[in-house]
Amino acid sequence: MMKKILLILTLTTLIFACKKEDNAPTANTSTEVEGCMDPLATNYNPEATIDDGSCEYPPSALKLSSITINAMPMTNNGSNWDVGILGSENPDVFYVLKQGNGDISSSSSQDNISTFPILFTENLPYTINNLSQEYTIELYDNDQIAGVGENELIGSCSFTPNEFMELTQIPLTSSGIDMTLDVQWIQ
Repeated sequence: MMKKILLILTLTTLIFACKKEDNAPTANTSTEVEGCMDPLATNYNPEATIDDGSCEYPPSALKLSSITINAMPMTNNGSNWDVGILGSENPDVFYVLKQGNGDISSSSSQDNISTFPILFTENLPYTINNLSQEYTIELYDNDQIAGVGENELIGSCSFTPNEFMELTQIPLTSSGIDMTLDVQWIQ
């Protein structure tokens, strides 16, 4: 009888000890990793083994849509910019976009500016393809009448587009000039 009890206990122990747990987690032995596999992409994943189509690339160009002048000096070193028939006048402002020493875009003047902001959209949008090059926007007071006279430089702001990646408005300030560039990044 004792042998039967021992045999039953032994078999019961073996049955329960060898029972497989259905709810036990299984280890993931997969070595596949989804991600961007293009090393030129900004989100390149060197551990990815499956290209999931998620690659993102930096912009290749910048479209300058408008230039807004928020503030600028209203005097020329303490003197008025213009003196007209009626006495002192406010400046007649235009912009010149430059790359290096070359002019690449400009506007005609907005006359007798006395309030801000000043919005320039003439000859814009302009597409900038070299994002690592420095560009300068110069503001001038138009003092030419019928081609006679000289324009006076009010001031300028410079920028390098790739320093402002992903912004849709680029703020620039320099020597009393405060301007905002409205831009769109092009892939």
